[in-house]
Amino acid sequence: MSKLQGQRAIVTGASGGVGRALAVRLAKAGVSSVLVARREEPLFESVRLVEAAGGRAIPIVGDVTSVETRARALDAARDQLGGLDIVINNAGVGAHGRFHESNPESLRAIFELNVFAAADLTREAIPLLRQSPAACVANVGSVLAWRGVPQTAEYCASKFALRGLSESIRPELRKLGVHVLHASPSTIATDFRDNLVERRNELAWSGRRGVAPEKVADRIVQGIERRQNEVAILWEDWWIVRGARFVPWLFDWALRRHG
Repeated sequence: MSKLQGQRAIVTGASGGVGRALAVRLAKAGVSSVLVARREEPLFESVRLVEAAGGRAIPIVGDVTSVETRARALDAARDQLGGLDIVINNAGVGAHGRFHESNPESLRAIFELNVFAAADLTREAIPLLRQSPAACVANVGSVLAWRGVPQTAEYCASKFALRGLSESIRPELRKLGVHVLHASPSTIATDFRDNLVERRNELAWSGRRGVAPEKVADRIVQGIERRQNEVAILWEDWWIVRGARFVPWLFDWALRRHG
């Protein structure tokens, strides 16, 4: 039996990709979820898959950057599930292209979803999470939270910010009984690149084969069960995380031609 059996979660960005995989994986672990996403039909498909896995899911159609959407999600957790144990801030968006050619609104839109919505939902969920004996906030970041790369400046900056937020609030929330996990997946096999805020060109590595979202979800749920601080998905991801810390000059050299 999973350590998470009987717990309640909110998962954002749950209409596909990692969010949908997390919802199904949590259902298999005995967790009931409130699923939040903007796209109604894909979100209800996620609910169907959760129910097929033997779980329970409550759909909240809306933009998680909206205080009203977040309030509906928290109300659903409290009133329909009886409380809240886990918040997974998974919703995210990116952009491709050289920074000096970008639309200034792209940076703001990316930070609104990738950083501010995650921070706001975490803050607003604290009163409910404090009532749980094993509360956890899981922020889905990226290996690009450890190393900025050319032509993804807005996305990298947002993921650096999310990692910084996770590290900063971890000791604060620990005193309140809430654990904070940060996940650093690399390229994932989803439709993420089809839903960019802005695409100014193609990345040199955009054809890289991504890891299955189910594998990402497995590692994140495992990290929640083990109350890990940081989760990487593949061994290559750990090399990026460690390399960015200890041999940054090597990354500078390798990325020079992609500027």
